[in-house]
Amino acid sequence: MRLILSLLYAPIIFFSLRYVDTPLDEMIILKAFPLALSSTITLMMILSYIQKKSIILYFAKKFSKQEIIKEEQEYIHKSTLFWIGVSFINLMIHFNILLSTQNSTFWAFYSSIGWYVLFGLAGVLQYLHRKFIFLKNMEN
Repeated sequence: MRLILSLLYAPIIFFSLRYVDTPLDEMIILKAFPLALSSTITLMMILSYIQKKSIILYFAKKFSKQEIIKEEQEYIHKSTLFWIGVSFINLMIHFNILLSTQNSTFWAFYSSIGWYVLFGLAGVLQYLHRKFIFLKNMEN
């Protein structure tokens, strides 16, 4: 239920801010919230990598129906660096949007829907890398 609500929340916010006459340029706290959230997620990922307790590996173990072999665990831990990079790009986009007070429409789009595209593309890249590079190397 939470997933459904969170998926519906973003488009509702985007369209309500897009079509309601709201002076977003004056609402710095509202515009800073996605930046704060992205900063928190990026920091959590960095700390989990440094502590060698990858947050990605934690969730992979939690949702996997089978045992994750040691090589796969090492791959997931190393791939945390990739996701830190993606999260950092997201963070920089949010920071740039916060500094740019002229384009509130882009802020509303990216903060509600646009970042899904960034992480979705990164997910596709991760999947392709795992399938065509990591798994092929494991077979050899």
